[in-house]
Amino acid sequence: MGLELHFEPCRFDGTTETRLNPFTKQAQDVARSQPLSSSEVSDVLEVLRRAGASDADEFGCRVIHFADGSTAEVFTDGLERGCMIVTDAHRIPPSLAQLLFDLLVAGSWVLMAEGADDVAAAPSADCVKSAPPAFFGEIVVVASAGEIVALLSGGIGAFQKARAQNLH
Repeated sequence: MGLELHFEPCRFDGTTETRLNPFTKQAQDVARSQPLSSSEVSDVLEVLRRAGASDADEFGCRVIHFADGSTAEVFTDGLERGCMIVTDAHRIPPSLAQLLFDLLVAGSWVLMAEGADDVAAAPSADCVKSAPPAFFGEIVVVASAGEIVALLSGGIGAFQKARAQNLH
Protein backbone atom coordinates (compact mmCIF):
# COMPACT_ATOMS: atom_id res chain seq x y z
CA MET A 1 0.00 0.00 0.00
CA GLY A 2 1.38 3.41 -0.96
CA LEU A 3 0.71 6.95 0.15
CA GLU A 4 -1.87 9.55 -0.84
CA LEU A 5 -0.71 13.10 -0.20
CA HIS A 6 -2.66 16.34 -0.65
CA PHE A 7 -1.27 19.85 -1.14
CA GLU A 8 -3.56 22.85 -0.65
CA PRO A 9 -3.07 26.60 -0.47
CA CYS A 10 -3.72 28.08 2.94
CA ARG A 11 -4.69 31.67 2.23
CA PHE A 12 -7.91 32.21 4.09
CA ASP A 13 -9.49 35.65 3.98
CA GLY A 14 -12.10 35.14 6.71
CA THR A 15 -15.00 34.61 4.30
CA THR A 16 -16.84 31.43 3.40
CA GLU A 17 -18.29 29.99 0.24
CA THR A 18 -20.92 27.33 -0.30
CA ARG A 19 -19.69 24.11 -1.92
CA LEU A 20 -21.26 20.75 -2.57
CA ASN A 21 -19.78 18.03 -0.36
CA PRO A 22 -18.64 15.35 -2.83
CA PHE A 23 -19.48 12.56 -0.40
CA THR A 24 -22.80 13.65 1.09
CA LYS A 25 -23.95 15.77 -1.89
CA GLN A 26 -25.10 18.38 0.63
CA ALA A 27 -24.25 22.08 0.36
CA GLN A 28 -21.92 23.31 3.08
CA ASP A 29 -20.12 26.53 3.93
CA VAL A 30 -16.33 26.26 3.77
CA ALA A 31 -13.60 28.78 4.49
CA ARG A 32 -12.49 30.55 1.31
CA SER A 33 -8.82 30.19 0.41
CA GLN A 34 -7.16 32.16 -2.38
CA PRO A 35 -5.53 30.08 -5.16
CA LEU A 36 -1.87 30.11 -6.13
CA SER A 37 -0.66 33.00 -8.25
CA SER A 38 0.45 32.31 -11.83
CA SER A 39 4.11 32.66 -10.77
CA GLU A 40 3.61 30.12 -7.97
CA VAL A 41 1.96 27.71 -10.43
CA SER A 42 5.01 28.17 -12.69
CA ASP A 43 7.31 27.46 -9.73
CA VAL A 44 5.42 24.25 -8.93
CA LEU A 45 5.55 23.13 -12.57
CA GLU A 46 9.31 23.80 -12.58
CA VAL A 47 9.74 21.55 -9.53
CA LEU A 48 7.84 18.80 -11.34
CA ARG A 49 9.90 19.31 -14.52
CA ARG A 50 13.17 19.06 -12.55
CA ALA A 51 11.90 15.84 -10.95
CA GLY A 52 11.34 14.33 -14.41
CA ALA A 53 7.54 14.40 -14.42
CA SER A 54 5.84 13.38 -17.63
CA ASP A 55 3.48 15.72 -19.43
CA ALA A 56 -0.02 15.70 -18.00
CA ASP A 57 -2.42 13.16 -19.47
CA GLU A 58 -6.13 13.82 -20.08
CA PHE A 59 -6.76 13.53 -16.31
CA GLY A 60 -4.01 15.99 -15.36
CA CYS A 61 -1.81 13.15 -14.12
CA ARG A 62 1.96 13.44 -14.40
CA VAL A 63 4.13 10.43 -13.59
CA ILE A 64 7.55 10.52 -11.95
CA HIS A 65 9.81 7.46 -11.86
CA PHE A 66 12.43 7.60 -9.11
CA ALA A 67 15.87 5.94 -9.22
CA ASP A 68 14.90 3.57 -6.38
CA GLY A 69 12.15 2.09 -8.57
CA SER A 70 9.20 3.82 -6.90
CA THR A 71 6.68 5.87 -8.84
CA ALA A 72 4.58 8.90 -8.01
CA GLU A 73 1.49 10.08 -9.84
CA VAL A 74 0.94 13.82 -9.44
CA PHE A 75 -2.56 15.04 -10.26
CA THR A 76 -2.21 18.65 -11.38
CA ASP A 77 -5.61 19.46 -12.86
CA GLY A 78 -6.61 22.69 -11.11
CA LEU A 79 -3.07 23.17 -9.81
CA GLU A 80 -3.82 26.67 -8.51
CA ARG A 81 -6.14 25.02 -5.93
CA GLY A 82 -3.78 22.19 -5.02
CA CYS A 83 -2.63 18.80 -6.15
CA MET A 84 -2.59 15.20 -5.03
CA ILE A 85 0.29 12.74 -5.15
CA VAL A 86 -0.26 9.01 -5.07
CA THR A 87 2.83 6.87 -4.72
CA ASP A 88 3.46 3.15 -4.67
CA ALA A 89 6.33 3.64 -2.19
CA HIS A 90 5.84 1.88 1.13
CA ARG A 91 8.52 4.04 2.69
CA ILE A 92 9.37 7.57 1.65
CA PRO A 93 12.63 7.44 -0.32
CA PRO A 94 14.89 10.53 -0.21
CA SER A 95 14.01 11.54 -3.78
CA LEU A 96 10.26 11.57 -3.01
CA ALA A 97 10.84 13.39 0.29
CA GLN A 98 12.80 16.09 -1.54
CA LEU A 99 10.05 16.41 -4.15
CA LEU A 100 7.44 16.83 -1.40
CA PHE A 101 9.50 19.49 0.35
CA ASP A 102 10.24 21.35 -2.90
CA LEU A 103 6.54 21.36 -3.85
CA LEU A 104 5.57 22.53 -0.37
CA VAL A 105 7.94 25.49 -0.64
CA ALA A 106 7.17 26.34 -4.30
CA GLY A 107 3.43 26.55 -3.68
CA SER A 108 3.58 27.83 -0.10
CA TRP A 109 1.16 25.00 0.48
CA VAL A 110 0.02 22.85 3.36
CA LEU A 111 0.69 19.11 3.00
CA MET A 112 -1.70 16.53 4.41
CA ALA A 113 -1.38 12.76 4.18
CA GLU A 114 -4.39 10.48 3.89
CA GLY A 115 -4.77 8.72 7.22
CA ALA A 116 -2.26 10.92 9.09
CA ASP A 117 -3.52 11.84 12.55
CA ASP A 118 -4.90 15.31 11.74
CA VAL A 119 -1.40 16.67 11.22
CA ALA A 120 -0.42 18.92 8.36
CA ALA A 121 2.95 20.30 7.31
CA ALA A 122 3.75 23.81 6.08
CA PRO A 123 7.04 25.37 4.96
CA SER A 124 6.62 28.43 7.21
CA ALA A 125 4.37 29.83 9.90
CA ASP A 126 3.28 32.54 7.45
CA CYS A 127 1.63 29.87 5.29
CA VAL A 128 -0.85 29.01 8.02
CA LYS A 129 -1.33 32.24 9.96
CA SER A 130 -4.79 32.78 8.47
CA ALA A 131 -6.02 29.18 8.83
CA PRO A 132 -9.32 28.80 10.71
CA PRO A 133 -8.69 27.34 14.20
CA ALA A 134 -9.54 23.66 13.60
CA PHE A 135 -9.19 23.56 9.84
CA PHE A 136 -6.24 21.14 9.55
CA GLY A 137 -5.81 19.93 13.09
CA GLU A 138 -2.21 20.38 14.20
CA ILE A 139 0.06 22.13 11.70
CA VAL A 140 3.82 21.83 11.99
CA VAL A 141 6.44 23.86 10.15
CA VAL A 142 8.94 21.62 8.40
CA ALA A 143 12.41 22.82 7.48
CA SER A 144 13.65 19.89 5.41
CA ALA A 145 12.76 16.79 3.45
CA GLY A 146 13.95 14.74 6.43
CA GLU A 147 11.38 16.34 8.71
CA ILE A 148 8.64 15.46 6.22
CA VAL A 149 9.81 11.83 6.28
CA ALA A 150 9.76 11.81 10.10
CA LEU A 151 6.27 13.33 10.21
CA LEU A 152 4.74 11.06 7.58
CA SER A 153 6.52 7.90 8.73
CA GLY A 154 6.23 8.20 12.49
CA GLY A 155 3.76 10.95 13.25
CA ILE A 156 4.14 13.99 15.41
CA GLY A 157 6.32 12.22 18.00
CA ALA A 158 8.88 11.17 15.40
CA PHE A 159 8.81 14.65 13.90
CA GLN A 160 9.49 16.27 17.29
CA LYS A 161 12.36 13.85 17.93
CA ALA A 162 13.87 14.57 14.49
CA ARG A 163 13.51 18.31 15.07
CA ALA A 164 15.23 18.05 18.46
CA GLN A 165 18.11 16.06 16.96
CA ASN A 166 18.57 18.65 14.20
CA LEU A 167 18.80 21.44 16.77
CA HIS A 168 21.78 19.81 18.49
